[in-house]
Amino acid sequence: MIQLSDWARDLLVSRGALVESEREGALRALLPPEVSAALAVGDWLSLDFGARTGADDTGEWLDRLSALLHPSPAVTGARLRQHAAAGRIDAEAVLNRELVIQNGVWRLVEDYAATAPYYLFSFQYTVESDERSIGFVSACLNGAARSLSDKPALLLHLVHDGMEEDPAFTVLPEPLASLYPLAGRAAQAEVRTRVAVAEQNANRRLARDSERTEAYYAGMLAEIKKRAARHSADVGAAEKDRGRIEATQLDRAAKLEDLVRKFSLRVKLELTDVLVVPLPVRTISVRLIRKKEERTVALAWNAVLRALDTPLCEHCSGRARPLFLCEKVHILCAACLSACPACGRTFCRVCQAKCKCGAAG
Repeated sequence: MIQLSDWARDLLVSRGALVESEREGALRALLPPEVSAALAVGDWLSLDFGARTGADDTGEWLDRLSALLHPSPAVTGARLRQHAAAGRIDAEAVLNRELVIQNGVWRLVEDYAATAPYYLFSFQYTVESDERSIGFVSACLNGAARSLSDKPALLLHLVHDGMEEDPAFTVLPEPLASLYPLAGRAAQAEVRTRVAVAEQNANRRLARDSERTEAYYAGMLAEIKKRAARHSADVGAAEKDRGRIEATQLDRAAKLEDLVRKFSLRVKLELTDVLVVPLPVRTISVRLIRKKEERTVALAWNAVLRALDTPLCEHCSGRARPLFLCEKVHILCAACLSACPACGRTFCRVCQAKCKCGAAG
């Protein structure tokens, strides 16, 4: 996870500020004149985003710091000051440990040192309900293997001090356009995990307030109906009581709808920036075998994280860990090689969009 203090530090440094990180979540910066003017502060800025009494308001400073951002997401190219090729590894051991195939086998073909461009996409997410919260999430993709690095924050931390701006970098729209949906899907999955607790809390509070509302209106309707029973002989009074009952029921329904709106979570995900940096990898070529069919694919072992990048499902682009193979050896996640909800037949969503029975997958 990219913390707000880390994001603020990197943003201020990119605008020419001299920044020192202090205790957890705190930083101090000497600002250039244009930055101090944009933030409406003096030359020195102290920020504290820790969970402590007297800490700065994250929402307020996020809005103020956002004034330093470019109108569109910035794409920055970097390189390692000292680039060394990835050393030899025990590729068999790596595959045995990290490549999990549920319904097939693999055979190692070869492995060799290479360099792959890694795209670190940073996103800001905002959760709106009866309260508002803001956070940051990142997704890192190997642009050559089109695989996912599962620990983007750790990867950035490990290479941060060894990076410098790449003066020869040029933005290539095609890989960015093709990788962005994959990064967005990974970021959405991470945000969904993070807001699960907030969703549970919201559902619990919704259930509590709905129960109170139902009890209040149930008591009110009971009183009106009692009064209506006493006035049953009076046609005019009975008509008024029926009107009161209908109005009360409509009011109850409106109040319950208001509660649903109040506690519903609305999540907004926005791309803030992209960092592109070439990193050393070991390319591991393997044959994936499913019954009589086989296929050769290239996987990437990240030399910085010393871990195998996660392959992506060829249908939904989600994490294929564990990895499933269809009869044509497509790489799939569990959901994309699952049973048809209508007839129970398992089928590959790459090979066919619908089950043979005609039901949608």
